[in-house]
Parts: sequence; C-alpha cells; structure tokens
Amino acid sequence: MSFSFGFSGDDIDDEGGIHDQDTLVGDISKYSIADANHEESHTIEPRRHSLTELLASLPSQISYNTLTIPAPTPPTALADSEYEHAPSSTSIHTQSDSIQVMRRSLFDIRAQLMAEADPETHDDEADTMLAGLENGDLTSGIYEGGFKTWECALDLASLVGTQLVDLDANQDWQVIELGAGSAIPSLALLRAFLTRTGRQSRDGNSTAGDAQQLAHFKFTLCDYNEEVLRLCTAPNVLLNYHYHNLPSEHDASRSGFRPDGPGPEEEGELDVEDLGGAEAFVSETLQDMHARRLSFAFLSGGWGESFLDLIPSPKPERPTNLLILASETIYSPSSSKIFVDNLLRLLRRHRRGTAKAWVAAKKVYFGVGGGVDEFVADIEHRGGRSKILLETKDTGVGRVVMEVTI
Repeated sequence: MSFSFGFSGDDIDDEGGIHDQDTLVGDISKYSIADANHEESHTIEPRRHSLTELLASLPSQISYNTLTIPAPTPPTALADSEYEHAPSSTSIHTQSDSIQVMRRSLFDIRAQLMAEADPETHDDEADTMLAGLENGDLTSGIYEGGFKTWECALDLASLVGTQLVDLDANQDWQVIELGAGSAIPSLALLRAFLTRTGRQSRDGNSTAGDAQQLAHFKFTLCDYNEEVLRLCTAPNVLLNYHYHNLPSEHDASRSGFRPDGPGPEEEGELDVEDLGGAEAFVSETLQDMHARRLSFAFLSGGWGESFLDLIPSPKPERPTNLLILASETIYSPSSSKIFVDNLLRLLRRHRRGTAKAWVAAKKVYFGVGGGVDEFVADIEHRGGRSKILLETKDTGVGRVVMEVTI
C-alpha cells in the first residue's frame, strides 16, 4: 500500500529563523494522502535497540539544521470550535516563546544511505526508502515516512515544549513516542528536561544523594523502520543532548559544532572526530546520561502483542508519570485501530502515577478514510476518554492535539 503526500525534496524547512506556524506547514497541508494500492503488506517483526547499537555506524561528521518551532498561537474564536474541549487562551504561551530542535539534515541521511547501498544486491527496501526521501511516499509495510518531519509533529512539539517546561524533577517519567521518526516532540521534551536539570549540574551543587533524587526520565522512541532509528532518530537524540547540555558560554571550537553561519538557526556540522571519535563520544555521552538518570530505548517493527512485550511496565517502587506521544498515526482506519488498541493497553497497565497520551492528527485524511472523529469514537467505544488540547484552523485541513486517558 503506497500513500503519496504529493511533495518532494526536503521536509519542513527551517531557514529564516522563527516562522509562523502557517508558514511552516502551509506548503504541505494542502496535500492529501492517496491510497494507491489495497494489497496486504508484510509487517516487520518488532525489535528493541540500544542507543549504542544504533550509533555504531555514526559517520565522522553529522550535518544538521535547527528547526525553530513557535509556541501555539492563542485561538481568536473559541466559540466556533466544533469540539467540546477546545483550549483556552490562558493555557497557551505567548508567540514570543519558541522551541529550537536540532535534526540531522535529509541530504546527510541520503548520502549515508547511498554510501552503504550495495548495487549488486538490488535491495528493493533500500531503494524504496531512498525514493521516500525524494518524493515523500509512504509504502506500507516497507517505509512509513519516518525520515521526514510531518506538520502535526510541529503542533505536538510546540505544545510539549511549552506546557511541560516546568517539569517536576522529583518525579519519574516514562515517555513513549509511537511513530517517532525524527522525534521532534520527544526532543522538545528532552530540551525541557535538560533545561530543568542543567543549572544544578553546571553550578556544581549536585551531590550523589541529589542525583538519586532526580527524576528518572525513560524515553522509548518507536518507528516502524530500523533504518529510520539508526540514521535519523538516534543521531537527533545525540545532537540535541550534546548541544543543549553545553554551557551557554561554550566555545564552539571545542563543542564539535561548526555552524555555517553566526546564528543557531544556521545549518552546520557536528565534527565527531573533534570530540575524540564516534566510539569515545558516544560512550562519554551515555555516561553523562546515566548520571542525569536519563535513558533511551528504541523499538522498530509493527505494533501488536509482541511490540507491547518489548516495552517494560514501570517498577512499582516509585510513582511514574506515563506520557505517550504520537503524531500522524491515524491516517487510515486500519492503522488507527491497532494504534488505539496499543495506546489503551499501554495506559491501562500503568498503575502508579499519571498516565496520558497526546495525539496530534489532521481532522480528516482524504482518500484513505482516517480522521479524528473515527479515532475519538473508537477510543470511547473501548472505554477511553479524550479531549482537545489544541485546535489549529489556520491552513488547509484543520489539525488537533488530543489528550487520551482511561
């Protein structure tokens, strides 16, 4: 099954600093998903991966750009919302707030894919993934669009980065992003975590006892394709952790970052060799994460029973807050049903602490049949509850961010 979004080249652009939300997504929101093939597709078996494993093939330089995401704009006319739980203007931060997330450049991902491809094997899967980078097509069962940054991920990241900026550093968090891809929402949350804990670490006021009291942040980033996790998701985690973990007055020549221009919005490269080489750099980063009580796990493959078995339940010793993030995961009825099943099962098995999911989606996915109304009906039919946290009606098809609870 192939879904065409109808645009090509790089994904959501970040040139020119802070953009309005409609400028960021306007060029792609007018396109719909076209269902070109109804054949049953093969599903990849789920696998669990470590950050060390996924970064084993890290090149000596990583090209990056910085995506600047504006905070949600307060709605001007809540009364005409078709949803019962529209956001109030008091829950939205001002437009002056923004979130900066670093991501590996698509041309850099493409270059590594091409360098690793073996022309003698005629690898159809690799060819399909390269084609997906070029034209934005999703081929169900082979490539699910994880290399690109889709518009609803921006909505979710803006909400996560502003609403969760004042995290309680004394409470544990388990964050699961389903269909993560470039993982922009999780990276926005990672930045909030580093901002929250960074001052204490840099000021030298922390002790071994303090470290034990810090929140344990466990990220589980899931994408259908292992190659997306290896070439995009894991490098993005490394880029953002390294950059946002540096002191504000850091020396760029010692940080490994080599921006092409003077501002943080410019594209550039992270020179891993300047940091002692990939193996030493990754090892040092993992040690620092461990000291911060921060961990990352990654899952590839299709959703289902075996997928859920790879996500451990929180230990009962200490209350843990569960936050599930997802964007653009309900584009078709078939994908939406299994997504709802996995979502509710993850929420139900959480025993101590809060448990909620934030799901960003278009109201309607033309040509395939998915959409918010069907998703909400399925959630309620299975005993869940939902409400709208953010509604966007600025361009093309409307978009929402929903909260799902039990």
